[in-house]
This record gives sequence, structure tokens and C-alpha cells, in this order.
Amino acid sequence: MSLELEIAGAASTGALTTRQSADLSGEPCRNCGAQVEEKYCPKCGQLAASFHRPIWTLVGETISDTFTVDGRLARTLPVLLFRPGRLTRRYTDGQRARYVPPFRMFLLASLLFYLMLFTVVTPGQWLNSIDDETRADIETSLTDAPEIPEIDDAARDQLARANISVDAPDEIRGDIENQIVAVLNRPDQFAAEIEKWLPRLSILMVPLTIIALVILHAWRRSLYVYDHAVHALHLHSWIYLTGAFLMFAAPILPGFVYWLYGISFFVYLWRSLMVAGSSGFFMSGLRTFLIFFFWTNVAATIVVATVIVSGMSVQA
Repeated sequence: MSLELEIAGAASTGALTTRQSADLSGEPCRNCGAQVEEKYCPKCGQLAASFHRPIWTLVGETISDTFTVDGRLARTLPVLLFRPGRLTRRYTDGQRARYVPPFRMFLLASLLFYLMLFTVVTPGQWLNSIDDETRADIETSLTDAPEIPEIDDAARDQLARANISVDAPDEIRGDIENQIVAVLNRPDQFAAEIEKWLPRLSILMVPLTIIALVILHAWRRSLYVYDHAVHALHLHSWIYLTGAFLMFAAPILPGFVYWLYGISFFVYLWRSLMVAGSSGFFMSGLRTFLIFFFWTNVAATIVVATVIVSGMSVQA
């Protein structure tokens, strides 16, 4: 419906005071001529509504449609945030129409998270805080790095016969030194590269989480890859939403809230695995530990990869 509202929006700007019924049900379809008894045409599917009405009604409906996602967002968020695993269980059991689809929920949550992250936390801020003297010391230490010892002709010939280049280490180190200097001199560009690459690389967490859930439930034949995919999307949506809230409310939150969040994270993950996977108390606890260990290592790898790729993308 939002698409149709957007298309018709311009046409309604001239009808600020026109009063006309929006509901065209009970009349012939304006598109195919079939009789329409309800909200949509039974033949072509067109919405039976008129857009020749005051612009503010269209704007209000568009905003409402966007933020409520057909009313499902209001039903989805409380279950997702406060009832671990219950949304996944209901969705995989077939109760799909009343809730936001998992992937759409994940996109909304990740968009909100990264919007807050790059608004509140500037990736290149720590580089901007480095004073000129410290920058000069870093560049000097790179320049004064010890040279690789010279290799005699006999050893060079043996390495050449083995197809091993003896000049590569110097070339590689020189490229790394130049790139570090470029990053120090262009912190804003480095921050822009971080913003570009972090969302791209972090999305790898979802398929990797699905694989981890499949492996951890390998002997549960009642659970399919689809079930684990829905569960993984819901878990990451919860992490993104709560993370975005913490960043937004950080200036007014006392320190102990972050400790409570850390505890609630493990409780949520444990309870989610218990409900969505129909697991027992101890097995869910073991899976919680393994998933957290897996996430920690993957997240650290992604962060390092993001910094490396972003640094390499900075123009020297």
C-alpha cells in the first residue's frame, strides 16, 4: 500500500481541501472493471481506494504504513525483545502473517544499529585525537625499522631455484608502512571506509550463526535449516536493537546498566536456545557457551578484517 500512496502523493497535492471517500469497495475496479466487494480487487489485486483526497491524509497513512509495517511491528517487537525464542517458535510453527518477516526485521534492526553507531561513535575519532608529535614519532619508528639482513649470492641462487623471492619482504613492509602513514594522515577517509566495510562484513555473522546452530543441533531431525535461519535472524535482530538502544541512551544510563545488559544477554541467548530449539536446561547452557565463544572469535576476526580492508582502501 505504501508504494501506491507514494505514487499517488503528487497527484493529491492540489486537492488540499477536497473531500472524497477513499473507500471504493462495492464499485467496479478502476483498473480491470471487475466488481470489488472488499479492500482489493479479486481479479487484478489493485487497492480499491481513491487518492484524490487531502494530502495530509496520504502523508499520515504513508508514515503509519512505514513505521507499523502493516501493524505487525507493534506485535513483533514485544515478543522479540522480552520473550526469548518465542517469536522464532511461533513463526516456524506457521504463525507468520501477524509478525514482521525475520529478514525484514533483521534489516530494520541492523539499519537502526549502524545509524546509531556511525552517528554516536565516529570510527576515525581516535585517529583525529593523535597529536602531531605522536604522528611524527610513529612515522619515524616506521622509517627506522631494522633492515632485513642481506643474503649472499649462494643462498640467493638456492632460493631462486625454489621460486622464492628474496625482495618481497622489503616490498611488503614498504607498502605497509606507506599505508599506515596514509591512514594517519587521512582519518576521515579511513572512517568513511570503516562505515562502508563494517556493515558488509558483519552480515557474514548471520550465515555463520546458521551453520553453527545447524551443527549444534545436528542430531535434532525435527529442526531444519529454515528453523535455524529464522532463529539466527531473530537473535541478531535482538542484539542490534538492544545495542542501538544502549548507544542512544548512553549519556543518561548509569554504569551498572551495562552489567545488567551483559547478564541479560546470556539469559536471553540461553532461554532462546531453550525455547526455539526445545532443548533442556543444561544442553541449552552448553550451546550458549559454544555460541558465545563462536561469536566472540568471528566478531574479532570481522573487526580486524574491517580495519585491514579499510586501511588498504585509503588512498596514499
